[in-house]
Amino acid sequence: MGDQTIHALTRKIFLKISPPGNGDIIGDQERILNALTQEYGAVRFSRHLLKKVYPLCREANWEISLTLVKNGPTWELVELEPGDQRHRHFGVAVDLGSTSVAMKMVDLNTGRVLGEESLLNDQIQYGDDILSRIFYAKNKPEHLIAVQQATVSTLNALLHRLEEATGINAEESCMMVVSGNTTMIHFLLGIDPWPIFEYPFAPVFNHTGYLDARDLGLITSGYLYCMPSVANYLGGDTVSGLLVAGLHEKDELGLFIDIGTNGEMVLGNKSFLVAGAGAAGPALEGGISKNGMKATAGAVDSVIITKDVLKLTTIGGHRPLGICGSGIVDLIAQMLLSGWIDFSGRFNPEKSPRIVIRDGEYGVQYASRDESGNGEELLFTQRDMSQFIDTKAAASTMVAYLLERLGVEPLDVDRLYISGAFGTYINLESAITIGLYPDLPRERFVSLGNSSLKGAYALLTNSEKMEEVAMLQERIEYLEFGAATDFISRMYAARFLPHTDFDLYPTVKAALKKQGRLR
Repeated sequence: MGDQTIHALTRKIFLKISPPGNGDIIGDQERILNALTQEYGAVRFSRHLLKKVYPLCREANWEISLTLVKNGPTWELVELEPGDQRHRHFGVAVDLGSTSVAMKMVDLNTGRVLGEESLLNDQIQYGDDILSRIFYAKNKPEHLIAVQQATVSTLNALLHRLEEATGINAEESCMMVVSGNTTMIHFLLGIDPWPIFEYPFAPVFNHTGYLDARDLGLITSGYLYCMPSVANYLGGDTVSGLLVAGLHEKDELGLFIDIGTNGEMVLGNKSFLVAGAGAAGPALEGGISKNGMKATAGAVDSVIITKDVLKLTTIGGHRPLGICGSGIVDLIAQMLLSGWIDFSGRFNPEKSPRIVIRDGEYGVQYASRDESGNGEELLFTQRDMSQFIDTKAAASTMVAYLLERLGVEPLDVDRLYISGAFGTYINLESAITIGLYPDLPRERFVSLGNSSLKGAYALLTNSEKMEEVAMLQERIEYLEFGAATDFISRMYAARFLPHTDFDLYPTVKAALKKQGRLR
């Protein structure tokens, strides 16, 4: 891609301005603004940049580069530099997740990604899950400041990493687009997110507009824009995902699903968009099992059982240290097909010597002390199973409820978009086998990967997407799953594998018959 092939959120221009003298004593600020009026109309100058004008403009002989951003009807000056710097125009896209944070450094002339880094969110020191962080910060201003500083320090650490990887100074980044759930954005701005979790569940804000990144303690010199949220559980990360999936542009009926700690889903097309969200639980990130772990080196990521022999693979090919979400889904699906567990998830100890009893509780030993990488026996217990099935039941019930509210059958869904790290690595057949996703023709599934980060990048590199973001925020109709009177009884039906109603899962039914599990 050559220069100026994209319409980034920021615009970088070069000006040669006639210097003061010969009776022309107009102020430096006005001199710059007058040079911009014809093309940009009203331009706003921040106090921070005003302090920079002298002596910069005089030393540069009035040959200067300006970075601007369109903010509603007006333009704002973001940066002022000596000489022609148009070739150095950089921005940053961020996925601010509750577990990990990912960041891309982008050339805003071409859209090229110059570097990408990710780190665990520093907030974890104040609680593994979002709710414990919210309780930690509630009505304690000093705790809230600590969580905010942890958020900013994570972003700054990523900026430093990108500096090292690309050789581009973090201060040269003139725009940062951050995509995250509603709570994460509250924490980033140092605003108590408690109202999100207390009736009537309304956040303090949905939209931030442009902010000066320096005011938050970020080491970039430019502006920050946070993807707006729609509701308490439907954040900017979902809006980002929809930008990538494009449900709102298509005639076909699409379903967007992002299952992490929360489950978010949107059903619709260019005529309508209806969304719902609710707590799903940490199970899908491997966060429930004693031997559960995130998808890092040594995590069991796939399992197959053939003729009652269990074989597994790990990330990086190391000896197993634990099991991540995709490994858990495989393990449960394979045990169901092989008869190691019944349809309610209870272990059948006579089916395999790998099913052992420890501390009065059954579990499957997927790695013995000799097989594991840490000399520990690795187990997936009945308690782990129960928690996972709760998560699976919540997620599948949300999907069923959303479809039913709109009078839509699962097979009416033309395209199912799966977002998030979990959706990227999971074995689709396994997920359908246990009833996590509807039993649709497999070609209808689309894995979006990290759509939160991709959506932030899409907006950063295309200012026209700003209209789409505003439209999505306004058009999405939000259903509160918690308000559904029969939600709990439906969840109970979904606690079976794949479901109490086998007819909803015809391919799974056929596979179970083939294995002799069903007549």
